[in-house]
Amino acid sequence: MSDSDDDYMSFKVLVDCADDVRPGLLFNREKRKHDLYKRKIDTPNKRQKTIGELERENRDKGLSTAISTENKGFRMLEKMGFKSGDSLGKARSGIKEPIDIVLKQGTSGVGRESHIKDMLSKRQQQKIKNLKHYETQFRLANKERKNLFQIRKDFFKAQKICEELDYRNNIKDPVDDFFWTKDTIKRRRKSEKQCMDDTDSSDDDDEFEQYITEDNLFAIIDYIRSKHLYCLYCVITGIDIEDLKENCPGPYRMDHDNEID
Repeated sequence: MSDSDDDYMSFKVLVDCADDVRPGLLFNREKRKHDLYKRKIDTPNKRQKTIGELERENRDKGLSTAISTENKGFRMLEKMGFKSGDSLGKARSGIKEPIDIVLKQGTSGVGRESHIKDMLSKRQQQKIKNLKHYETQFRLANKERKNLFQIRKDFFKAQKICEELDYRNNIKDPVDDFFWTKDTIKRRRKSEKQCMDDTDSSDDDDEFEQYITEDNLFAIIDYIRSKHLYCLYCVITGIDIEDLKENCPGPYRMDHDNEID
């Protein structure tokens, strides 16, 4: 074998084969590429379904398909008088459709899923109940706050009117300290040397603040009606008690709800 002859396993021979682009080989390569591309275009998203997906499809298909008249169980029911579309039972008061099959999801114990649903439902109901409770409490508190504000307003008004009517009738002393205004009572105490300090005492302020109650307001109202024949809400003075009763719906604010803004 001469040096000029190339070995068939030599690198030169392999390179020459790789560069072989004869028409037959070129056509077969391009045809195969075209077939692969066409197959990819025809089925772009097609993939083999898993066993679980196949089982689910077959199960749903079976559950959605009515029992055939050829079914052995259906034939037994027909022999007992059952007809398709009728209810079960002698009085035809039973179910018409088979009991639904509820597949258990997950790996938790039997009944746990329904228990969790019940717990979530109870929590939601309790949350709604709490919101309604808080809403009711807020409304009651708001109503009570408005009521206290109105009592305070009426109380100061009643004090001023009571004091003025007593002065007009030369009554020098109030029935009780809370029947007259705080400033007047403080001046009287100072003049009588019951308070030696020129500044107002915080204890006195606390005392007068405690006077502002609904019962004390009613006491002042009853006094000015019986003593001076005057209605705080009608702003009228009667000739006598009978005249006052005839022209006034009642002594208290609740009696004048339709008349007072």
